[in-house]
Amino acid sequence: MGMSTADHETFEAFYQDVRGRLLLQTWSLTGDLEAAKSAVRAAMVITWHHWRKVRRMDDFEREDWVRPVAWSKAIRNHSVPLLHRDQTIAPGAHSTLSALRSLPLHDRKVFLLGHLTSVDLGQLAREVGTPISRTETDLQGANAAICEALGIAPEQLQSIFDPLVDVLTEQPWPKTSTLTTAGAVRRRVHTAVGAAAAVAALVGAGFFVTQDAETEPRLNTLSMQSAAEEFEVEPSEIPGKKLSAKDLVTDDEVAKIYGGTWAVDITSDNLEGTGLTIPCQAEPSAGKRPVASLARTFTAESKATLAGTTIESSVDTKAASAAYKRMQGWYAACAEPRYQLMFTESVKGIGDEATLFAYRDWATNRAVTFGVARTGNHTAAVTVKTEGKSSATAAKTSTMLGTAVHNLCSMPNAGACVETKRPRSTATPLPIGKAPGLINETDVPPADGISDPWEATGAKAAKTNPAKTRCDNTEFNAKGMSGAQTRSFLVTASKKKLAPTFGLTETAGKFRSAKEAQAFNTGIRSRLDACGKKELGSHVTLLENDVTKDRAITVWHIRVEIDKDTSIFYRMAAIRKGSNVAQMSFVPDGDVDLSSSDFVALARRAADRLTYL
Repeated sequence: MGMSTADHETFEAFYQDVRGRLLLQTWSLTGDLEAAKSAVRAAMVITWHHWRKVRRMDDFEREDWVRPVAWSKAIRNHSVPLLHRDQTIAPGAHSTLSALRSLPLHDRKVFLLGHLTSVDLGQLAREVGTPISRTETDLQGANAAICEALGIAPEQLQSIFDPLVDVLTEQPWPKTSTLTTAGAVRRRVHTAVGAAAAVAALVGAGFFVTQDAETEPRLNTLSMQSAAEEFEVEPSEIPGKKLSAKDLVTDDEVAKIYGGTWAVDITSDNLEGTGLTIPCQAEPSAGKRPVASLARTFTAESKATLAGTTIESSVDTKAASAAYKRMQGWYAACAEPRYQLMFTESVKGIGDEATLFAYRDWATNRAVTFGVARTGNHTAAVTVKTEGKSSATAAKTSTMLGTAVHNLCSMPNAGACVETKRPRSTATPLPIGKAPGLINETDVPPADGISDPWEATGAKAAKTNPAKTRCDNTEFNAKGMSGAQTRSFLVTASKKKLAPTFGLTETAGKFRSAKEAQAFNTGIRSRLDACGKKELGSHVTLLENDVTKDRAITVWHIRVEIDKDTSIFYRMAAIRKGSNVAQMSFVPDGDVDLSSSDFVALARRAADRLTYL
């Protein structure tokens, strides 16, 4: 069914309203006016392509939807050598663009979102992919850097864009009908990509899809480009058969694995919008210069249930191995709010190497599982978010990952394929962040009584030990100890007023030998065992005592009476892994609490992390 007159009128009004702001933003982002104009034009074509979805949004939501598309296109266009820069702009505009260019890309995005859009700090943080606290710091730093570069006061920041606006008021714009025609053609092509009639329609509309002698669309040539613009398309370096959409997992295969009814949502080459099609995916491609990449997402009838897959080809095995490790890093450190890493598994029998990461999305109480694998020069990733236990979902995701790799086995330069038996084994969580020896947000389970995510403080040297209790008074400055670090976890965004004592803290350090670490750990346990007798009003209950030659995990529940009617409760763990030790304590606030079983499981995770201290 075609678009109505009302659709055309609403789109035209939206286009006329938003185009100037998008052009100012993309020019400020890249310093390249031609790239910015091309990006805004392409973004509006894509908007009309998806108008059936976009028209249901309000004006603010529509602008928030199209803005990342335009920004991504501008950055891509700016990197193309054949797009010429305008060297004739006025001095005032040149000064502004030079100052903006001095900022790193991330800080530039933060600055422009803060000054050229109406988004609040929370949405700004989501768009740039950093916590609110860091985003606020980055914005303040960018403001200070621009003020210094231009020699202005903070209250003059908004006026730096005036010279750019003066230039842009004279810019011509494509007619709305030109954009809607291109968008309609684009929609038809995406509906039947690869069909000869669709290709002919594209050519007739002034667009083309690059094709070689084979009839199916190629992975690195699915994106459309205007014949009136100059682009360079690098040829694939893979001889013979090239990746195509047929190499992706299908909706029927997903339905067979997970059950229910599934449909393909999007199949793309990751060149539109942000290029981030799978949750926790940090970049459009894992390889620095991939030969080709393709993504597909699926939706199911069940609410909050989705799946996705990406495949990528690299120039050689070394580059593919690097891409595989980068994907592992993405999914080992998934920073989605209220996502908890339940376990990591190594999988044999799927390609040359494969890993599974099982999370729980506590916001929807869904299992979220990621699988990554490599076979020769090719990598694949899959994900699913669905109902059920994490262990059961991980088994099915392993099957989906095997299907994705099996589809790549016939490719040139593929490695091992998929075996009938694919044993999975629990693996130590991968090291992540600047303090890999400490637990992080992905490890901490949600607290009962609130629905807000944890936020970690930055790890710092442990000059004192905030994890100690009155029963043990442990300090991490013992003779022979080095590298002591500490970090706390708080819930800062809760509407519920929490006690200032509420939170979780871990302190860790390392000794030269396991014997020294064992003595340190034994000392903590001895002091806790004696606490109930020596400290009046202190009551200590042992919850867990798991001691082996290389590892020791002991967990207590502690109640300290302050007066007749008031008590403070703690859970505390003493942990050792080899020559490394840690102490972890948690103070609840009434019903806002971690269960004993969750705290014990977190202590076990802390022991795993100590491997990397």
